Amino acid sequence: MNTRPGIARGLVRRSWHGSRTGTILLGLVFPVAFCIAWQQAANAGLVNASLWASPSTVASAVVTQLGDPQFWLDWASSLTRYFEGTLLGIAIGLAAGIALSRSKLVRDLFALPLDAVKAVPIFTWIPLLSVWVGSGEPGKITFIALVAMLPVLFNTVSGVVSLEPRHLELIKLYNLGRLTRLTRVVLPGAAPSILSGVHQAVLFGWLATIGAEQLFEAGNGIGTNITGFRQLYELNFVIADMLAIGLAGIALDLGFGRIEFLLLRWREDHPV
Repeated sequence: MNTRPGIARGLVRRSWHGSRTGTILLGLVFPVAFCIAWQQAANAGLVNASLWASPSTVASAVVTQLGDPQFWLDWASSLTRYFEGTLLGIAIGLAAGIALSRSKLVRDLFALPLDAVKAVPIFTWIPLLSVWVGSGEPGKITFIALVAMLPVLFNTVSGVVSLEPRHLELIKLYNLGRLTRLTRVVLPGAAPSILSGVHQAVLFGWLATIGAEQLFEAGNGIGTNITGFRQLYELNFVIADMLAIGLAGIALDLGFGRIEFLLLRWREDHPV
């Protein structure tokens, strides 16, 4: 009899830890504790305020930014640039991945160049892109598209090439045409791998957007905004923008994760 309450409390505890709300609250423990300690250290003069902006000054910068029309114009520019480059990269990566996966000869022909591209740090392409397409908006869009394209391309090839035998048997059994084979068997069968590549592209495209705005020619954008504040040593605004960028990245990750779940849910309900 005495063990029942303890077991019940343990079940409640495990249930709370496993819940979405519990996970979020636990994840906030360290950041909140860190901010409190950071603010206390700033108040006591233990840190250099010019180099380590306190949480209170960051919060003030957040409020100021939210009331600044230029902040929203920068966000609009960044998001427009992000979606243009990322969607272009996803489309090219998907088309190229399907083309490569349909022929072993073509895959062997491009295997070495693609491996070389994959091994080169992506930001080393910026000097070449600046010369080839310019350091303005075309260069930024091209860079974002390149970053987004690669994971989609490689995952598409991997997904199509590693199709399960049952998918290949369907193609032979029904003697499907090329387009029907692609839309009804190949793409659905490779969907988990392809969507995994698209998920990576969604995240990498956002990182590339901020990087492009800081490394290409200056213009509107949240990345350019950060560079300007850094030059003025207004680090509280730099951190405020970094937090906004991080929250946007989390929203993109969670949003596409939900889309990915919905798109793949049919595989459990209606197996191919």
